[in-house]
Amino acid sequence: MGGAQRSLYELCTTLPSLAVEVAAAVPRGPLYDALQSAHVKVYAVTQIRATRRGLGLLTTLLKLTCSPWRIRRIIRDFKPDIIHANTIAAALAVGKIPKDTLFFAHVRDLRQPALAVRMVAKRCTHLIAISNAIETYLQKTICPTRKIRLIRNGIDVTRFIPGDKAEARNRFSLPQGAPVIGMIAHLIPWKGHDVFLAAAEKIQAKFPAAQFVIIGRDLFGEQTDWIRKIKSQDKVHWIHGLDETEKILPAFDVLVHPAKDEPFGRVVCEAMAMRVPVVAVRSGGIPDIIRDGINGILVPEGDASEIAERVSALLDNPEHAKKIAYAGRKRVLRKFTKERLAKKLRNVYDIARMSLEK
Repeated sequence: MGGAQRSLYELCTTLPSLAVEVAAAVPRGPLYDALQSAHVKVYAVTQIRATRRGLGLLTTLLKLTCSPWRIRRIIRDFKPDIIHANTIAAALAVGKIPKDTLFFAHVRDLRQPALAVRMVAKRCTHLIAISNAIETYLQKTICPTRKIRLIRNGIDVTRFIPGDKAEARNRFSLPQGAPVIGMIAHLIPWKGHDVFLAAAEKIQAKFPAAQFVIIGRDLFGEQTDWIRKIKSQDKVHWIHGLDETEKILPAFDVLVHPAKDEPFGRVVCEAMAMRVPVVAVRSGGIPDIIRDGINGILVPEGDASEIAERVSALLDNPEHAKKIAYAGRKRVLRKFTKERLAKKLRNVYDIARMSLEK
């Protein structure tokens, strides 16, 4: 599952503990199966992610045209008080909102058509921004402040707990005595894999034994050149079939997150929760999570040299790295848990409901 899907799964499985009955309408696939296994009521709908091949936009528009019919049937069956779209694309697929039904939409992306967000904003009760960066984007370009509610993402901290480094390295055939630097992101250009590989070369100049791990899939089958480049480097390992990243995170000495305009940064929280020090770009939602030099390291966008320098400093000073790692876990436990997210969302639901009843 991707980050947005994982967030939806965690909401659907946490809100019931706050006396919220939940049903999910999602495409068949890993998320659908996970929700069924967690005993969440789930309906199958058409996948509405834009395709990157063939007719592309036309195919997406046809899916959006068909989706409201299916969703209307689900609404008649479940009779919700609240309809909550997990993405702007999902919100566009919702047809007529029944009277006295609240309509919320999560905004999880800084790279989407402003017109689409405006269309959703006109219809919805509130837009949920997952970071300060998205809140600012909405305030400046999309909609009135009264429509926006900032509720930062959370993660399942029972999954992401400090693990055994030796065991994790054995599992993935990584050397025990060498520095291991990792990146977790699907092969999408803005995630910054080129910056990571450039930084890897510079780190290897100082630490010749260092190993580098990339976790992520080529979602659209468009990154064959990058895959070829990754595979050509003997100390860069590409693992593309791993969903349970908590199994490999303990193997890392440092996680690098070079993405530009990251909307939030779930993987940053996950690494911090497992006491893995993080070096990340000062962009998008990342500064919401990391306090530079205290619970992580922030660097300028696209600066492979600075990433290499900061990673090398952590490798040279294990005590400082440990201090940052412990502070990182404390921050996640305090600010970025799925329970905190669910409570804040439930509170927004309650306030909106009371306003509707007045």
